[in-house]
Amino acid sequence: MGIVRPRRRRRPSEHDHGYKWLFSHPTVAEELVRGFLGEDWVQRLDFSSLERISSSFVSADLRERHSDVIWRLRFRGETRDWFYLYLLLEFQSTSYHFMAVRLLSYVSLLLEQIIRSEKLKAGDPLPAVLPLVIHNGKRPWRAPRNLRRLFVPLPSGLRRRLPQLSYHVLDLSRLDLTRRGLARNRTAAAFRIETAEDLVHLPRLIQRLFRLLPPEEDPALRQIFEVWCRAKLRRDFPGVSDLEIMDLEEAPMLEETVREWEKKLRQEGRREGRQEGRQEGRQEGIKGMQRILLRLMSHRFGRLPQSVRRQVGRITSVQRLEELTQRALGAKSLQDLGLGGAKNLTPKASRHHSRQ
Repeated sequence: MGIVRPRRRRRPSEHDHGYKWLFSHPTVAEELVRGFLGEDWVQRLDFSSLERISSSFVSADLRERHSDVIWRLRFRGETRDWFYLYLLLEFQSTSYHFMAVRLLSYVSLLLEQIIRSEKLKAGDPLPAVLPLVIHNGKRPWRAPRNLRRLFVPLPSGLRRRLPQLSYHVLDLSRLDLTRRGLARNRTAAAFRIETAEDLVHLPRLIQRLFRLLPPEEDPALRQIFEVWCRAKLRRDFPGVSDLEIMDLEEAPMLEETVREWEKKLRQEGRREGRQEGRQEGRQEGIKGMQRILLRLMSHRFGRLPQSVRRQVGRITSVQRLEELTQRALGAKSLQDLGLGGAKNLTPKASRHHSRQ
């Protein structure tokens, strides 16, 4: 019996970690829903009941799965006093075509976990689950948002029996973050920082965010945004240490620091570009010398064995290629060139003379 290996987990990106940290605070989740899901039903949510739920699941076959962040809160229903709405947040930096399938598995595992933990019986209704994808990539989100769009075309009678799931996407780079209703929304302020096209604008955007975070109001919320902003700066400016990131609220000082970082990155980029250019130029030169040597050998000895072509293709020394090219002009056979593993081919003129 073979060894059953555990399914490999999707490796979270740095973007994932940053947003998991940011959306671990209920105020960030609340302002996300209030600011970006502006539908009538949002008014029936009791945000004071927001509660973070474990996003790790163990399925019936003991496989462990992990979503990103899950919150639940009370929803004032029409036919009963209230029920729970679960917000299942997934963070993506690239579009994933089969996201609906991934979310279907998370929703199913979440509902199974609720059935077990709440000891639901026949007739007990399931709570509502809203899958929400926060996409931070520069390219638009192109994956189908409805599970049924992923299936092959089917007759309507069969199609209506397929599983159903649709999810909502917040495509950050395509949101209108200048709306008046978002002026004091801290989550929207973070999205402006995340999507800033010119890094020079970051200091002012960070300063505006911290104006919305008085130290005495909610120190924990302020700390979460501070950690997130520092992580954002380190991500945009590789190699920057915490000591170099001064007081985030001192916009002029931070602006000067950002300019220095940008200047340093441009210099490093130019240096790396020159190095890569030299490297690419050297590689192209070597390939050209290999082609010249192979053409010369083919002209003198006829069709070359693949083993000899592979040997030449592995030579990366310019000196060695120049030496072989000079020797090939007067060599009597391939073996004279030190290229073994092939029959002893002689110049075509000599072979023609011997047949006479």
